[in-house]
Amino acid sequence: MMSTVGATVGYGGRPVLSNVSLTVGDGRLVYLLGRNGAGKSTLLRAMCGMLRPSEGAVLVDGVPPWQHPRPATTIGVHLGADAAGSPTGPNPAHTGRRHLRWLAAAGGTDVARVDRVLVRVGLAADADRRVADYSLGMRQRLGIAAALLSDAPNVIFDEPVNGLDIDGIRWLRKLLRGLADDGRAVFIASHLFDEVSRTADRVIVLDKGRVHADASLTEFVGAHADLETAYLDLIRPAGR
Repeated sequence: MMSTVGATVGYGGRPVLSNVSLTVGDGRLVYLLGRNGAGKSTLLRAMCGMLRPSEGAVLVDGVPPWQHPRPATTIGVHLGADAAGSPTGPNPAHTGRRHLRWLAAAGGTDVARVDRVLVRVGLAADADRRVADYSLGMRQRLGIAAALLSDAPNVIFDEPVNGLDIDGIRWLRKLLRGLADDGRAVFIASHLFDEVSRTADRVIVLDKGRVHADASLTEFVGAHADLETAYLDLIRPAGR
């Protein structure tokens, strides 16, 4: 389980997240929605321990992520195929297999899992190619493999669909649902309403650094025609 309690995070004295409280329960697939600049990436970085709140708390299985003796075995993180500062970001000169082996060694994970996750994400045939030669979709799959490497009970993804083709999107949809059905807490930032509508158990809307909605998908959509309409109605300024 992952949670925040009154978490506030800022840069240069300017708050980016203000008093954010939420919970991603075990066995639940929770999506984070919000426009650009809403604070989504900051929230994900705080939840995986890359940023610390100035107020409030961030907890992973009841403990701040930076206090876990082996954080990689507690939370799997993929912040995007080309995310700057991502803890799973690969060296372009390394092969996909070498990158995962390095992560396994650094995180105290059994190296034998590398080949298994390469198969799971569909990269077994390309495991010995340089990451520099990977397409965006292949780099996306490699990042997902890194997040799954330790078989952690909590998983965070930032826009994991980017770069995937139609078959890849279907594969990811099934993977995410399976992770939650296996009992993991799964938290995903996305802007694709169709994908959220297909798989979400719960939806959290972040706007201007604050939580504006936290509800089951059915509750959030309510009487609206669809998820996108419900979202736009929520964040639309009054009077428009």
